[in-house]
Amino acid sequence: MLKTWREEYRANQALKRKIALEQWEQEKRWREEDRAARLKVIAENAPALAAHNEHLRTATGVSYLTLVCHEDTWTFMAVRAFGQWKPYWTQSEKPVITAGYAPTWDEVGKFTVDPNLPEGRIKKLSTSSSRNGLQQVLLSGLNLTQLLSALYEGAKEDDVAASARCSRLYNKLAEFVELVDPDAEAGQTTGVTFRIDDSVDAEHVTQ
Repeated sequence: MLKTWREEYRANQALKRKIALEQWEQEKRWREEDRAARLKVIAENAPALAAHNEHLRTATGVSYLTLVCHEDTWTFMAVRAFGQWKPYWTQSEKPVITAGYAPTWDEVGKFTVDPNLPEGRIKKLSTSSSRNGLQQVLLSGLNLTQLLSALYEGAKEDDVAASARCSRLYNKLAEFVELVDPDAEAGQTTGVTFRIDDSVDAEHVTQ
């Protein structure tokens, strides 16, 4: 009887080891599949290097662009490009009179890149009596290249969510850059407003 028990015990242990090995191999396959899927998505998100370089060359020659987007969208991009930003800031230099709408002197020193967005370069937009979160940002060509560079690097990150956000915003800015004609008469970007404001079809909107 003891011999039978030992054989059953050994068979059970062997079965457990076999199940554990099969489970480990399955989990390994899942990890490899997830990693391959993640790398595929990131590769699809990342803009082509040659196109990116062309975008930077073109953006460098732009005098300025008036960008309209939600303050949260701008905050995400600005943190990437300049190291920090807060939604309620309207400039990157401490204001003389109006407190709270710009970094303090201590915060100004924490920028990794100087945004050079003094008073008047960012304007909060509103509809009727309530704010809608949109704002207008006057970007120089330097600002534009900084944003493109930061978003390009972000599109290659392992974090798929961050990669997707950076890729989408990069492509929106690239849409403007691709409209620029370096051979056109100078000053044609004066008064150009570019919106990052995707929406749904009117049939889905309720009044």
